[in-house]
Amino acid sequence: MSRSTRRRRINDSEDGDEDEAVSDQDVRPSSQRRRQTSRADAPAPAAGPSRSTDGGDAFNFDVDLRPHPLSRDQVPNLKNLMTELRNQDQNIRRCIELLNDTAEQVAEAFRTHDECAELQQAELDLRELMDVQAEKAIRRRVLEEITQDLQSGISLDDPAKRYKDEVQAHLDTYNKQTSRRKYAKNTDFHNFKNAVWVAREEGAMPPVRDLIPAEDGDEDDSDDEIVAGGQTQNFRCPLSANLLEDPLTNSNCTHSYSRAAIQNYVEAGNNKCPASACTAAVSRSSLKPDPGLAKKVAAFKRREEERALARRQTSTILY
Repeated sequence: MSRSTRRRRINDSEDGDEDEAVSDQDVRPSSQRRRQTSRADAPAPAAGPSRSTDGGDAFNFDVDLRPHPLSRDQVPNLKNLMTELRNQDQNIRRCIELLNDTAEQVAEAFRTHDECAELQQAELDLRELMDVQAEKAIRRRVLEEITQDLQSGISLDDPAKRYKDEVQAHLDTYNKQTSRRKYAKNTDFHNFKNAVWVAREEGAMPPVRDLIPAEDGDEDDSDDEIVAGGQTQNFRCPLSANLLEDPLTNSNCTHSYSRAAIQNYVEAGNNKCPASACTAAVSRSSLKPDPGLAKKVAAFKRREEERALARRQTSTILY
């Protein structure tokens, strides 16, 4: 082998080593190389207490989850909770009002039917809303009692337990009551039953208690207890003695009158309600349109016409 050939092989070997060295170098951008270097040079984080989920020493449930006492400083928080319960109660009341309005319309539409599944379901829904309303009232009352104790300077070591126990005790007492005891004296339930009765029956409604089936424990009701029944609503104007026409209701006493009759009465200089034994003031500003009452008057007229027609047909058959 000639000297020149050996020299070329040596040079080729050195060039190959240099190519491998270049290929082994990091050819990434300098910014990425700096980030990797800084991470590699950064010290490892100091080992802290690990929060294991197996109940080890890192998390002591008896200490970290123990009940926290309440003091007077937490009274504003309790008042916020009571405010929220009041807001929920207002929402429930709106639902009850809508339900009663709907039930009245359904009763009018199905007044000739012996049974109406929609009205039966409406009554069940009303009872459920009343039960929820009673629960909210119980929770609010317990919070009020706890708030009074805190304001008196009493510190509560386990307020959550007291709240839970007292609420449950009151709920148990409520749930043990019969349906008559729960609903017979409730104004919303009374209005519901009366609206259905007026649409489907004649005369005044009997006491609400008599419309609720008796259950075990109802025999203990006192005979001396005053039980209110339904009232036959008067749809006649106290001025004209005729059925109300385009009624206006006095916001000072809730009496209603035909629009033309009461406007003439007020323009003549009168300022006292014309209803018997009523001393409330009446003026143009106190008279408000009452579209709900107008609908009731129209329904009453239809019922009276149907009943009059039925009586005439019966008389024709008999005679």
